[in-house]
Amino acid sequence: MKEYLSCHNLIRDKLMKLTDIYNDGMEEDSLLNRKFEKLFEMKEIKQQIVILKEICKDVQDDYKVTDRGPKFNLPVEILVDIYLNCSPKHTAKRLLASTFQNFKDDLKTVVCEKMIEEVTVKVTAEVKDIQTGRETVNMIYCLMENFKLGEKCLSEIFLPVLQYLSSALENFVAAKSCDLSPVEDNEVMHHCLATIQASGKLLQKCSGGTGAGNTEIDIQGDIQFISRAFFNNIMLILKSDNFLLDCKTSGSMCLTLLLKLTMGQKVTELILDVVFGEDIASKAHIPDWMLQTTFCKSELSQLSSTSCLCLWFGILAQLDVSDLLHHSSNNKSLLTDVMLMRILSVGNCDPGGKLQMARTVHMWTTRALACLKSDSCDPRVASRLTGSEALLQRLLDFIWTIWEDTTDVIRFTAKDIFESVIKIHKTAVNTKASEDQFLLDLTRSLLFEVSWSGKGKYGTLRTLAENLKVSTLLQFKPELAQDILNNLKEQTVACYASDLYDKLLTEHLKELSQTGNRECWQKTWVWPVLECMMGNNTQQRTFVIEYILPKLLKTGKDTLQYMISSICSNNHSVSDDQLGALIMCLRRARVMGLLDNSESKSSDCLYGVVKIELVKQALSHTDDQARLDAFALLCENHKTSEPIDQSEFRLLKYFIQWNMKNQSPSFRQHMVAHVKKLFIRFKESEGALCRKLHSRNKSLDVNRALMFYKDFGAWLFQFLLHSLYPGSAFARRTTALSILSVMVNLFHPANKGGYVLWSEWKGCHIQTLMECLTDTFEDNKMEAYNILKQCFNQGLYLKNMIRMSNDELLDISMELAGSNRPQDCTTGAFLLRILLLQPNIQDFLLNPEETLPKYLTPSALTQWEDLLNGTQNLKAALQKISQQASSNDSSRGTLLLVWILLLYLEDQLKIAKNGLFIAAATKPMYPTLHCIRYILFGVNLRKLSKEEMLLWQPVMGKLLECCLVISDIVSPVVQNSSPEGNVPEEAIKGVESIFASEGKMNTSEAERLVETVTLMPEYLVVCCWRNVKEVSLLLGQLTFEAPITTPDTSVIGLLTVQQNEIIGEYFKKQLMESIHRGAFELACAGFVKQCEMLWRCNIKALHQLPKLWLEQVMADIKNDDETNKLCATRRSAGIPFFVQTLVCTEPQSTGRPCFKWTMTELLLLALKEDRLCGTLSNSKVHALNILRALYKDSRLGEVVTSFVADGLRAAILGFQSPFWAVRNSSTLLLSTMMTRIFGVKRSKDESNLSKKNCQTGRQFFNQYPSLYPFLLNLLEVATRNISDTAQLHLHPGLYPVLMILGRLFQSPLEGADTSLNLAAFIPYVIKCSSSPVLKTRLMATKALHPLVQKGQLTSVMSQLINLVPASQEAAKHSHVHGALVQILNMMDMILALPEGINCSECGLSMWKDKMWLLTRKNPCYMTKEAAFEVSEKVLKVMRQFPNEQISDISTVISKKLQGALNEEFLSGTYNRKDLCSVPVFVEYITRIAKMDLQLSLRHSTSSSDMQTKVQALLASEIYEVRLVILDTLITLYNENKTYMKASPQPENNSTDIANMEQVTSSAATERVMSSAATEFVMSLLPYLLNMALYKEQHFECQIQLFKALDLHPLLLKKDWKDLGVQQNSTQVLKQCLAVIESSWRDEVKAAVIRFTRWLISDVLDHWTDDCVEMVHSWMMILRDSVETEKITDLQLSVAMVIQHNANCLLKNCQSTLGIKKMFEFWEMLTKLQQEDDPEVREVITMTLLVLGNDRAVQPSLTLDYLVRSFVGTHAVTKGANCLLTLISWMIDNDSSSEGAERLFDKSEMNVFREDVLFYQVILKYCLTLILSTQLRDSNTEDEDVTPLTPNVEGSSDVKGTSGVEKVLSQLHLVVDENFSLSNTVLPVTKTNMSEVLEMIGSFLKKFSCSAGSEKAKPFLKTNAFQDSLLEQYKCKVLGFIYKILCDITEHSFSDQEVCVMSMESKSETANFTHPNCFVSN
Repeated sequence: MKEYLSCHNLIRDKLMKLTDIYNDGMEEDSLLNRKFEKLFEMKEIKQQIVILKEICKDVQDDYKVTDRGPKFNLPVEILVDIYLNCSPKHTAKRLLASTFQNFKDDLKTVVCEKMIEEVTVKVTAEVKDIQTGRETVNMIYCLMENFKLGEKCLSEIFLPVLQYLSSALENFVAAKSCDLSPVEDNEVMHHCLATIQASGKLLQKCSGGTGAGNTEIDIQGDIQFISRAFFNNIMLILKSDNFLLDCKTSGSMCLTLLLKLTMGQKVTELILDVVFGEDIASKAHIPDWMLQTTFCKSELSQLSSTSCLCLWFGILAQLDVSDLLHHSSNNKSLLTDVMLMRILSVGNCDPGGKLQMARTVHMWTTRALACLKSDSCDPRVASRLTGSEALLQRLLDFIWTIWEDTTDVIRFTAKDIFESVIKIHKTAVNTKASEDQFLLDLTRSLLFEVSWSGKGKYGTLRTLAENLKVSTLLQFKPELAQDILNNLKEQTVACYASDLYDKLLTEHLKELSQTGNRECWQKTWVWPVLECMMGNNTQQRTFVIEYILPKLLKTGKDTLQYMISSICSNNHSVSDDQLGALIMCLRRARVMGLLDNSESKSSDCLYGVVKIELVKQALSHTDDQARLDAFALLCENHKTSEPIDQSEFRLLKYFIQWNMKNQSPSFRQHMVAHVKKLFIRFKESEGALCRKLHSRNKSLDVNRALMFYKDFGAWLFQFLLHSLYPGSAFARRTTALSILSVMVNLFHPANKGGYVLWSEWKGCHIQTLMECLTDTFEDNKMEAYNILKQCFNQGLYLKNMIRMSNDELLDISMELAGSNRPQDCTTGAFLLRILLLQPNIQDFLLNPEETLPKYLTPSALTQWEDLLNGTQNLKAALQKISQQASSNDSSRGTLLLVWILLLYLEDQLKIAKNGLFIAAATKPMYPTLHCIRYILFGVNLRKLSKEEMLLWQPVMGKLLECCLVISDIVSPVVQNSSPEGNVPEEAIKGVESIFASEGKMNTSEAERLVETVTLMPEYLVVCCWRNVKEVSLLLGQLTFEAPITTPDTSVIGLLTVQQNEIIGEYFKKQLMESIHRGAFELACAGFVKQCEMLWRCNIKALHQLPKLWLEQVMADIKNDDETNKLCATRRSAGIPFFVQTLVCTEPQSTGRPCFKWTMTELLLLALKEDRLCGTLSNSKVHALNILRALYKDSRLGEVVTSFVADGLRAAILGFQSPFWAVRNSSTLLLSTMMTRIFGVKRSKDESNLSKKNCQTGRQFFNQYPSLYPFLLNLLEVATRNISDTAQLHLHPGLYPVLMILGRLFQSPLEGADTSLNLAAFIPYVIKCSSSPVLKTRLMATKALHPLVQKGQLTSVMSQLINLVPASQEAAKHSHVHGALVQILNMMDMILALPEGINCSECGLSMWKDKMWLLTRKNPCYMTKEAAFEVSEKVLKVMRQFPNEQISDISTVISKKLQGALNEEFLSGTYNRKDLCSVPVFVEYITRIAKMDLQLSLRHSTSSSDMQTKVQALLASEIYEVRLVILDTLITLYNENKTYMKASPQPENNSTDIANMEQVTSSAATERVMSSAATEFVMSLLPYLLNMALYKEQHFECQIQLFKALDLHPLLLKKDWKDLGVQQNSTQVLKQCLAVIESSWRDEVKAAVIRFTRWLISDVLDHWTDDCVEMVHSWMMILRDSVETEKITDLQLSVAMVIQHNANCLLKNCQSTLGIKKMFEFWEMLTKLQQEDDPEVREVITMTLLVLGNDRAVQPSLTLDYLVRSFVGTHAVTKGANCLLTLISWMIDNDSSSEGAERLFDKSEMNVFREDVLFYQVILKYCLTLILSTQLRDSNTEDEDVTPLTPNVEGSSDVKGTSGVEKVLSQLHLVVDENFSLSNTVLPVTKTNMSEVLEMIGSFLKKFSCSAGSEKAKPFLKTNAFQDSLLEQYKCKVLGFIYKILCDITEHSFSDQEVCVMSMESKSETANFTHPNCFVSN
């Protein structure tokens, strides 16, 4: 908001003169004067602007009719004065500048003269203070900002203005050197920047002026004098490390302009000589005045690399083109010969320097392009600036180095440099882009040789697309669109990929628009997007929708039509994937205004393009994103005023009802965001309708439309509040509260004549929200509090709405504020905040006589009385303040409440001082502190009045005192060397005197509490660390928010400087001495707040504290004194946190000098060498631990980068320390350094690192050049004697070096840089292969892979194969193994090459001579295993790249390999269990067993041979062999299953083997099977079954066996009798049950249960009496497996069993199992559907499809569909049984929380299950059944039937669904219109009804007998309270059904009726509070 114009003294004097002049004139002449007076009387800037415009017009008009006397001059002077004194960017300033510029020339001259006078006065005056100086600088700058008249004025007084700016800069630079706070320091730097920028602008725009009366010599002398001061100040800025980069850059530009002004044409020679030190013949003469400045070679040589780059940037930016191209006497030009090489040769610099380097290079390219376009450019220069020449090649190398930088700005600058390079090249060569070989080659390299994971690739391709045709790129890579879209799966590159995609499709569309071939464009760019949208990758779909889809739709409406027609190509049905994609397209189109509901021509069509039924299907889609998109389609609109119609409201209700409890936080956030858009549209469109209603043209349609709005608003309000029922899922509660919060905020105020939200509120709604304050999630409490706050603002107070008095609320809050349960204190805090929102709270808190005596001791009550009416007389002071209009009632109430809580806290402190254990068990203090913290910071402490501040000061003093006492009490526990579970003696004191003084508790009770807490030491630890937490957070927030009393001033605050220092000492003590991690981590959170305040504080004593503490702690660490209390264990405990907080909160604008000093000191300590004979240096351990914390901290960002190389050195060298503590800390530091350099690990597999966790060697070593010689030298030393087998040689630095090298890779675009060549490491890494240490050899293998380039593969491979001996005699097995694993790694590289390799050249042909390693001559299993793998890979390479020379060699190797495998098989190695203890034998035997099986499957010609081999392997005594064979079979069967799903075959059993062959032949090469092998594998079922049931005992093998059986292809096609198995299905099932009973592992049981799905159908088909007991046992196992506490595998197995046999078990088994057991399967399904695991619920959804559902629906809706399916399947034939079963499900359902509540422990909870929803769904279908039933007296068919006409809720007309709808509307369930049994006759006998009534009656009677027990309170025993409400609800639902059935059957129910009525009366009276929505419903 702009400040209004005020009248300062100078203007006031001129106004008085103007008044005097006008007083002597006529009345009309004084009009202008009155306008001036009115101008300054107004306080609104908008009104002032209007008057100012009138004054300017009057001045211009007056000029035409008057002479230029004082009467005219004074108004002009006043306007000029206003202009000059306005702040920059002020509206008046812009207005006046524009007005002055548009004046007539004569009037302009007057303004100019006045302006010169005013400015001259200002610039010739001394700079009084910094602020005045800055205002004048701003004034000067504004005169040159698009203001020609201002520039003209300054040109006239150029020298005085320049002199003033020079003086101002000198003053600012001098002020910078003073001891300022970081905030003031930053402010002064910005003053310097503004001055320099103003000076630069002045030199550029106004330097042509000379000033009147001055000679040329005088002018030059003055300029030189001024320049001398400028040069000295700018050099000071350049030499300083703490100045802003912008200051340095702008200063350099200003300096260059001064050089041009003073040196003229000699400026180039001067710069070459002085700045760059070039040896040129014709050196420029340096004038004497310049020799007196610091601008000289000696001073410039001392500049940092960053400052040099700033200076060069300024020179490049300000020198003319001719100067840059000017050739010196030695034929060198600044641009092409000097500057670029100097810039690129700058060594290591800080992050700011890296950025400046990129900017300077970009400036060079910009200036080079300008030079090429200028007339003065020589052709020779142009020839040097082509792409193939050295200059641009150097630039490209620089781009490849920085294009993957971690800093975004540097990456973007790299893209800009690349764009400039391409423009330079094109300008220089001037040829067609399509024929430019340089561009074409560069494009090919980028497309094919650079990984898509690099962010830089996208920007460079985008640039090339602008310069080349997109069709050219598509010729190179036709699948370019798919490649780019595939990379949208990665979040890190998604925005770059989408930007490239957008550019390519746009450019391609332009290219094809000339030919009109739009179909080709759509196929190329639109169809791949649709494929992604119909794909399975959620993240890819999300990014496609967010980034690409809107850009595609912008290309025209025909794109949308193409999308719709492509997706809906099949008119009959749309698949789920297609539906999701369609909705996504429509949603985006609707937001962009491409769809309009008014265009809809059909009532069953939405927006004219999609059927309503399709949208409804999308709203219940199984995919979250599809549902959200469908919902957004309804909520979002291009025009928010477009009315919402009835069909949209229906669909919105349908979605909201079933999506409230989605477990994905992302889904909930998006849903609430869409609801917010819906409400905005609701409000605005309703407003438009209301305006129509009140207009003359109102119609009935408007009234009808408004009714829909009101109905929807009322429904939504009720639904949301009724969603907060007991036991509701967290997701439902948080969604309901979030939407309600949005609703409350947006629907106020209401539209006139529209929906009024506040008319809906009742007491039950307020009570419901109050109970939400007991929610275990704090976010939900906060939402409920905010909603209640809005309610109280509307006058809906607790006393009026729920009859809750302030006394009652305070009573509950105080009880919770002293609870020992951590979760209670937050509830208490929120209740206290609610209390403070009640009316007249001050008066209540001054007299709370009823409540305080319950909680305060007599002594505390006396203190309270004294506080109010005694010495402080707080009561009178508050009453006096309350009479002031500006006072805040809430802050006064908070003050009183804080005093009450402090007195309560002091009572607790007395207990804690006597015995900490008693305090921990009864009054643990931290809940009260927590409440104080919550209510204290609800007040804006900085806005308190002076009088209020004085009242608050004693509170702050007392609070600080209590906090420090608490800290002292709990410190012995948290500072103990082992705080967890520690019970210090001083914490337990004699209990006889603890409560003697107060008499609150007897001694025996106190002893019981001590015993309890002693048995549970967690109470003590939790009490102590939570107290530290609360004290730390409270003090931290207090120092951050409370104003400080400034010494020696009149400023009054709440805290003094001394109190801040005391708080600082508290934090210092906690962090330096605490051992408990929870304590010092939370102390750190508070300390952060204090440090943020201290660094920015203007009080000198405070802003110096962080630096002082830093110096103190560093001194303590260096001293390494045993007497200090620094903890050397536990990773230095809180010390790293202390240092980390101090340096991380230091303002970045100051350059972080303290951080840099700290890092330097710590690195010196960390790099200090340990002496073997010395003692452990704790200082080094601390330094390493602190460094780890600093490198880890994301707040430091790029600032820490310049210290990374030294940190890595410290970590690696620390491995060599003789002390374990140093080595341990070094290991942790190395891990942190790897994360800092290479990023957070993206894959768990170390052998297959993500490219995101790697860097190119050039990028790594350019960023950290000092590491290249360090790592190379260390690797050389580490491998010097590595192959010596006489002794174990393991250099400690080898592992980290190899780990780093393994994360580097070579990029083909990087060129050759011999100084940083990765190939130098290769010989040493190969030497590591001979290490006797296995880990070293494996690490070396990983490290070698990225070092070897494509061109080096042949030589390295040949070298490695030569290392393998040709005979046993020369073999050293560690050397051989090392060579083999490296050969394997190289093989993988060869196989990945698209062009292949010459096998002879790389030495593979020599492998046939090394194959003795596979035979029994080789006793080493490790080398044998590796040799087998190498042989396999060699054959693969030879098959992949065949030629005539190696075909014979391939045959020889193949035969030898098969022979070696046969030798091992025949020798019985697979059964040598005695060799399992031999190292690597198990790995070897499993590897060759798998290889043998794969080769046999591929080449076997005999089924019997296969049978012998496989059965022998499965009979191996070594279980690992059996396991690997089973894994291979499972993989094979899975591939078959996948293939069968993808291409379903006709039901023909004879085609099984053919299918299997087709599957295996289409799989990978290793899986190709011969026909004999295929036949055998298919016939393996009996053997596997026999093995699983009778032989196998190892649990892992059992699991895999049953998995293999479950997946066997024959089971899919054949009946059990046709499988060739000897046992029938009954016998197999019986044996399966035996396996289950004998196993105690749930995983085995799950696998067996899953297999039984293939048996049960056949068992039921061949039912005998013997099956009854067995199937009963099987069902008992299934029932047990579905319970919530069981593992997911068991639940999933049961679900799959039922799904597989759905028709059999759920519909047709009543003749065998009976109705009851058949219904038990339905019950299992309902239980499983309500389980947490989404995979289990998905199987249930699929089961519904089997039962006949049209399509799968979301999990929440599945429960409804499941019960509907149950009723729909069985109601017609078994109506009574259905009703009885549904009611039994409700009665048997019990999920109450049992057992005593512990401190934290909770029983395992199912967060998805909701009992209330389950009861409501059951009630819904019970009513449907009842309404569809006709009663018979018996089962006789021809007997008359009695139609049922129950009286539902007093309504006599309930036949049909209208009655059900009325009942369900109270439950807020939407009735499914598509399901009804009302037209179906369901005959039920009276006997059936009696059974139902008896079941309900017995339950109600049982409940009524137990209902008399004591009821819990909603805020104090929340779980018990909610459980009782749920039980009451269940009884009400059952009672409701009971009444209806009694009414129907005219049943005599005297006892039962009494029972029900008594239960209801008790439930109504049991609650001592107002009923919530749930109870009132």
